[in-house]
Amino acid sequence: MTDAQIPQQNKEAHILLASAGSGGGGGGDVHKASVRPWTTASGVAGELHQGMDSAVRDLGHAHDGIKSGTAGFASAAALSGILGGWEARLGAVRDACQHLDGALKETGVKFGENEAAVKASFEGAGTKSRIDDYSRAR
Repeated sequence: MTDAQIPQQNKEAHILLASAGSGGGGGGDVHKASVRPWTTASGVAGELHQGMDSAVRDLGHAHDGIKSGTAGFASAAALSGILGGWEARLGAVRDACQHLDGALKETGVKFGENEAAVKASFEGAGTKSRIDDYSRAR
């Protein structure tokens, strides 16, 4: 395609997010985001962390005393081996949830701070009135 074949753009070109507008998954031309999803996800990860922590403890308590009356039985040795594997798996999930809780919480805080900074930047030096004029013209 040569330069002559490239269709000319409107005077006012608009950039739309993939999720915005009638062709995307969003409901309108404006993409709106909030801190809430980050804090909600953080809360879920925190709850999962607590649940996994309880599960690891309960699993250990369920095996308390199993060796004391079953010495020499192959099943006791097998149960002990299985316990270690499940403790490791559940412990890894617990640790991942703890990490996610902190990371999502931190992301939400940074997102909120960024939103406030961007809003403040648009409110200064007459920018807000130009944005309002643009919004009314659409």
